[in-house]
Amino acid sequence: MAPDRAGATENQQQVVVSPAQQAVNTALATATTEVQQAIAATDTATATIAIAQTEITQAQTAVSEIAPAIATAQNNISLIDTATATINNIDLATNPIDQSSQIVQNAKATIDTATASVATVQTKITQAQTEITQATTARAAAVTAQATAQTELTQANIAIDNAQNAVNSLQATIGTSTNVLTNVDDAGVQMNLPFGLLMGGTLYNNVFVGSNATITFGVNEGWVYNTTPNAPSVSIAGWDWTTWSTGTGITYATTANSLDIAWDVRPFPQTDASTQMVQIRFFGDVNPSDGAWKADVSANGPIPKSARFNYRQTTGGAITNITDTNPGAGFNGQISQGPAFTPTVDSSTASVQAAVDAANTTIAQLNSSLSPVVSQNTTNTSNINGISATTSLTNTVNSAISTKASLDSALNTKAGQLTSAINNIPTPVQQVVVSTAPAPAPAPAPAPAPAPVVIYAPEQNLPELTTPTEEVGTDQEENIEGPGDEITSEDSEPQDMDTPESDESSSNDEQDNNSEENQDMDNDSQDNDTLSVEEIQETVSELIADGNLTASDAETVLEALSADGEITSAEVENLAEVLSEDGKLTLAEKDLLSDALVIAAEGAPIEASAIAAAGLEYRDLPPQIPVEVREDANGNPVIITAEVASALLVLESPAALFNAISTCFNPEEEIEGLTEEQKCELGKALLNIGADMSIPEREKAEDIVVVTIIAGQLVVSTAPRRRK
Repeated sequence: MAPDRAGATENQQQVVVSPAQQAVNTALATATTEVQQAIAATDTATATIAIAQTEITQAQTAVSEIAPAIATAQNNISLIDTATATINNIDLATNPIDQSSQIVQNAKATIDTATASVATVQTKITQAQTEITQATTARAAAVTAQATAQTELTQANIAIDNAQNAVNSLQATIGTSTNVLTNVDDAGVQMNLPFGLLMGGTLYNNVFVGSNATITFGVNEGWVYNTTPNAPSVSIAGWDWTTWSTGTGITYATTANSLDIAWDVRPFPQTDASTQMVQIRFFGDVNPSDGAWKADVSANGPIPKSARFNYRQTTGGAITNITDTNPGAGFNGQISQGPAFTPTVDSSTASVQAAVDAANTTIAQLNSSLSPVVSQNTTNTSNINGISATTSLTNTVNSAISTKASLDSALNTKAGQLTSAINNIPTPVQQVVVSTAPAPAPAPAPAPAPAPVVIYAPEQNLPELTTPTEEVGTDQEENIEGPGDEITSEDSEPQDMDTPESDESSSNDEQDNNSEENQDMDNDSQDNDTLSVEEIQETVSELIADGNLTASDAETVLEALSADGEITSAEVENLAEVLSEDGKLTLAEKDLLSDALVIAAEGAPIEASAIAAAGLEYRDLPPQIPVEVREDANGNPVIITAEVASALLVLESPAALFNAISTCFNPEEEIEGLTEEQKCELGKALLNIGADMSIPEREKAEDIVVVTIIAGQLVVSTAPRRRK
């Protein structure tokens, strides 16, 4: 047939490829693709199976953690029973505790601990369920991946078999090619030869091709599989092979000077294409003139270790092993019979024969590349079978879920019992915690600087005194103001203060010394709904018609005076006028006036003028009430207690003066009511007082200091004055 030159130019020559050659090329390309896909699918299956193995291990671990968690929860729940018994056995009469006690707190803690442990059981169950789900999914993915790998391997085997068939067809174009022994086991077929073939010096015109990869001469022993045939024979990977599976079969082909036999088989009892085929080859060159031959033999694929590579030249003769010249997997060897010769090449068929030989080499390589795939698939299949099904794990978890429900019920019951027992324990008394921190001092109103500490002296003209180092009055809740009025007498003697004349003189002096501002404030007070003499007289007359003033009567008078919310100085004076109409004040009347003065002062020092206006003396007032007795040289009021002021007026002995001085320098001598610091300050003040005094004045001043020490109640607080 003339070559196809369509599309060719004079400078080009188109290569003509026969249909048989084209079929080989196509089949080889397909086989190459299928083998690559089989390798990739196996790698994917291997990785997926590894994930499944990890997941099932994690699932097994998660499930194994449930039982210890359940045991812990059961133990913690039992501790609630113990705590309940402990609480119920407490005798509150001998062991008075409340719910804040440690034993109660420990009991409550058992509920929290048990609750947490039961929650842990649920957590473990949830984790196990998650792991089982993941393991189940991973195992299914592994099974699918392995099935895909097996499918790809089968397709690769089929593609290789198709390629081999295409090569056999190409071989047939230059000789004969026959497919024999398909779907058989332990069988042989006679092959007639176009030439004689030597074996052990005997020339044979035919041979028998056996399905177990044997060639026997003169007799058919194709059924022998477990040993080397007894007849003269050649065994190339002799074993118990079959051609039951897809792609398997046996083919022989001859030319004028060649003999080729190909076995594509799988081990008994394989019936599918899920594993790699074993390709066994006999490629012999023959000298047609004398029947001498030499052949290259090979085997690729999963070859059993006990497969036989040998030959026997005569019936029952010695067995000679074929040497393996392949350094890698598979088997390569050479065998020959008869004199050595040089194979002749038919130039008319040389190119086709070269293509056949090249295709057979490629097929052998493709088949060899499937060997690790087959091995890994076998391992993968075993690994998948080793991944236990998750059914037993699921059953364990389901049982744990039932146990968890029982734990919940037991926890609720026992926690309720313990809570009921604890409720019988008294609750702790709520205590109001009072802060010991000092209350913040109110923001001071603008006022003159604090006045110096002054010790009272009865003289009118006192020298200026030294200011002490410690200022006082800052700890009082409210700055009190005194009138700054002086107590005076004609002879400057305290005893005169007991006489009405002294009171009248003191009152007159008070009126003379009042500033215009104080008079304005008194006028304002008079306008503030002050009860008149007549109104007070009417009230008092009704109460003391019998001339006696009882405590109840006094309380009623005070309520009447303070009906408008306060008692003014004017109301006190009016009350005094009413009560003194008979020329004297009884003790009860003095007490009433004293109470009225204290209320009217609203916590401020009571002015000397107010005391005199009420017809009272210092001794008629409560001992600790602060009173204003005079002003010092700087115009600041001198504040002392009524008790001290009264003592000043009755002082008769100046002898204690020097006791005060000695006390300052001799701390071992104690004077009741004063600290060591106060004693020293008194002594220092005393020295300052006497610096500019005459002897009589100093003696009186000394007496005053001693009385103050004895009383122990010196009020050293001074503040700006406030008038009502």
